[in-house]
Amino acid sequence: MSDQSDQQRAPRLYLSVAQDLLTAMAAGEYILGVRMPGDRELAARLGVSRTTVREAILALELIGAVEVRHGDGTYVRGPHAGVAAIEGSALDVAPRELIESRRALEPVVASFAATRIDTDRLRGLTRDLDEGAEIVAEPSRIPRFMELGLRFHSDLALGCGNSLLAGIVGQLVDAETHPLWLLVNQHAVSSLQAREGQLRQHREVLGAIASGDAARAAQAMTAHLASVDAVIFNPAASDAATRGDA
Repeated sequence: MSDQSDQQRAPRLYLSVAQDLLTAMAAGEYILGVRMPGDRELAARLGVSRTTVREAILALELIGAVEVRHGDGTYVRGPHAGVAAIEGSALDVAPRELIESRRALEPVVASFAATRIDTDRLRGLTRDLDEGAEIVAEPSRIPRFMELGLRFHSDLALGCGNSLLAGIVGQLVDAETHPLWLLVNQHAVSSLQAREGQLRQHREVLGAIASGDAARAAQAMTAHLASVDAVIFNPAASDAATRGDA
């Protein structure tokens, strides 16, 4: 029984360590280009095994947050490194497949929600966005900000009036089902600019739904998920577009 319980906790443990390291990077504890402490030191600091630290570093390498130079150490790559070459990862379904699926489904869900969502759910979504706005500038609160962001999508889907679509979207944004996706998202919003952009886009989606405009809700969700795609897979182009360079 104990072995089974340990196996169930193990994936969440490496994910928790990886999240802690990403939060430390966003807070400036580990800056771009700097070599991180070795796995023995990190294990001691974080109170976990060296194996768990290695799994966390592997996940961070897969999402582009760090570069592992064999024989030299692990170096921080920063928030502008795109995600690539992880389609065969044993850690999770490829994030590229997840975002592709979400881009196909969630605009439809948003359009349905515009005519079917109830007042209580709208209030709950608004409260979550307000909480996100309160913590958006705090690097130490990024895990909570991410939790609120993913919950926005799953709770919005619950208001679309179609339980099958709501269940599918809920699975696509579930951190336990897709742990690597959570890390990808957290890495993508490590900058304040990215977090503020996500919050603004969520408000645009919710505003369209609250006004009952199905077409505008679908358009806002389409634009939001296209932005998520760009931030994750082509961050340089996304930064240029935000600055007005492209």
